[in-house]
Amino acid sequence: QHTLQLADISKPEIGDYEALVSIKACGICSTTDRELIAGTQPYHSDYPCVLGHESIGEVVEVGPKVKYIKPGDLVTRPYGILPGQTRDGYASAWGGFSEYGTVTDRKAMMDDGDHSLADDYTALRQNVVPEGVSVKAAVLAISLAETASWAWLQPSAAGKNVVVFGTGIAGLTIALWWKMAGARSVTVVGRRQERLDLAKAVAADYAINSTEVDPAEELVRLIGCKADLGAEAVGSREVMKQIISSLGSGGTACIYGVPEGLAYELPMGLSAGNIDISLKPADEHVAYEWACRMIALGKIPVDLLMTHEFMLEEYDAAWQAVKDGNVVKSLLNIIGDSVE
Repeated sequence: QHTLQLADISKPEIGDYEALVSIKACGICSTTDRELIAGTQPYHSDYPCVLGHESIGEVVEVGPKVKYIKPGDLVTRPYGILPGQTRDGYASAWGGFSEYGTVTDRKAMMDDGDHSLADDYTALRQNVVPEGVSVKAAVLAISLAETASWAWLQPSAAGKNVVVFGTGIAGLTIALWWKMAGARSVTVVGRRQERLDLAKAVAADYAINSTEVDPAEELVRLIGCKADLGAEAVGSREVMKQIISSLGSGGTACIYGVPEGLAYELPMGLSAGNIDISLKPADEHVAYEWACRMIALGKIPVDLLMTHEFMLEEYDAAWQAVKDGNVVKSLLNIIGDSVE
């Protein structure tokens, strides 16, 4: 278990294809940031490190070969320390909880014949935010785009009975996307009644409290059959078992969560005997502009999903609120300006 603290680090310097960014706000990820603090994140082991991977900032300076980014643009995922780098003794846990960060103009690099970042995870996710989108909406759109891009790769939900296990930002938005896709019924399963009530306000037709009833049995009681699609948005081996038992013959268990040890169990005796397992990526850059457009059209209940905003110096309180489960989605306001 690691501790949180504020620290001074030097301002990043930019290269020919990079832009310097004043970071305005950064979303707090209740999964990855929690794992980083606990020391259980499977892809990261370097400490001390700078957290934050859902940042939005304003470009203040560009390198001489930048073409597609200009001063004044809002951009996604500027990082104080780029992955794989260190500065002033600190490693990168992406580093979006910083006053300044950088983004790379990969398109300009490719124009000039350098394709080294063509498929780079970080560079792909550093893009200009569409005009007219607020900082708050731009931060939320990162989470929306992650689950939307994942949902697009799953079997169609149109006309099907779907069940979503999880009432965090991932579970709630997956339920919303499947509702928008024309699901016959959307059921959300969770352990906290206030979150289940929220799920119904956001998208769910039915909500099941798994601390009170068996989810599979209650699902059949509510809709008269088992589900066609089930989403695992918790990262729990026990939840995966519940999903498998909730699926009817021909159903698909769609994995979004990341379990400890990066492995689930497959209890064959709980299944209908004919189910598929779907493991697809979440590539938010594919759906980011779409998510922003859905916000602009009023299709997203922003205030129900982005529930908390904290100033940078309130980082301890922000993290405690996340640990206590009081937050759906929250952000740290880095610069102190309005993010509305």
